[in-house]
Amino acid sequence: MTAARTDSSADDQPAALSSDEAYDILADRRRRYAIHYLKQADADAVTVQTLAEQVAAWENDKSVEALTAQERKRVYISLYQSHLSTLDEEDIVTYDEDAGTVSLTDPVEQADIYLEIVPRRDIPWSYFYAGLSVAAGVLVTLRWAAVGAFSDVPPLAVAAIVVVLFAAAAVVHGVQSGRAKLGDAGPPPELSADE
Repeated sequence: MTAARTDSSADDQPAALSSDEAYDILADRRRRYAIHYLKQADADAVTVQTLAEQVAAWENDKSVEALTAQERKRVYISLYQSHLSTLDEEDIVTYDEDAGTVSLTDPVEQADIYLEIVPRRDIPWSYFYAGLSVAAGVLVTLRWAAVGAFSDVPPLAVAAIVVVLFAAAAVVHGVQSGRAKLGDAGPPPELSADE
């Protein structure tokens, strides 16, 4: 365990990951894929081989059955020699090297891990909301200044339009964010976003 995470609470739970540690761990695609698969797994523990095969399948955009021995081996070695040990040290997984099994720790298994996935040709939600705020501000200003046709629009109608726009954006954002959660059914969120 790293020095930053050795503090425990009174009930001897591991300290929560800091944002920097979480980003560092999730920065690696294979670790994200591994966590995604482990959150999906019904079993308490899966074999490293099973985990490696699914990660390799996602990486190569193939079914597990269509993988070559080299594709399986490359991912297996990487998980075995590096990634699973790192995840174990950070209390993300419990890795039994002798048994060749790995499982998520209870706090991570219960955690919802969201990633902002920005598909190609899309903009981040923060930019979208900034643009929507500017547009709403312009609409309110035009009504307040009684410019052209806006002088005939009731102020309550302008307020209703702004509220509806933000409510619709929030609903769409909520649906999109739900699809960007590690452990949901299907492939990892970043693969779903590319479709």
